[in-house]
Amino acid sequence: MVYLFCGLLGGAILAAICTPLFRKETTLESAIIEETQWDLLQRKKEVILGNIQDLEFEYKCGKLSEEDYQKIRAEMNAEAAQVFQQVESLESSADLDALIRREISARKTRSNSVTQTSCPSCGSKNPTTNKFCADCGAKLKP
Repeated sequence: MVYLFCGLLGGAILAAICTPLFRKETTLESAIIEETQWDLLQRKKEVILGNIQDLEFEYKCGKLSEEDYQKIRAEMNAEAAQVFQQVESLESSADLDALIRREISARKTRSNSVTQTSCPSCGSKNPTTNKFCADCGAKLKP
């Protein structure tokens, strides 16, 4: 009986700890932190270029043969070219200003879906999670 109680208590504690890890945030802060496809491509590009630098270093240290170096370098160059092409197509599909406007409007619609309260002082809309107005700094009613 004691073991059953301990098992249930342990399971409840584990569930309480893990629940926030799997819950999707819908706050404005989480929408701002969310990465776009362009951000992911930029990170991938940085990783590939770092890998090419590491490859150059290892070749100069004598850890790779000429044949292996040429083969791996060609593969990495092809992967880098593909990422550069994806970034270029994303940027040229619409100018960056339009891309920024689309991203801002998408984030605004996501933030508008979150319930908001009006500031009693200036009347601006604020998420219900805010304790103070983002525009004037007045205290919001709970």
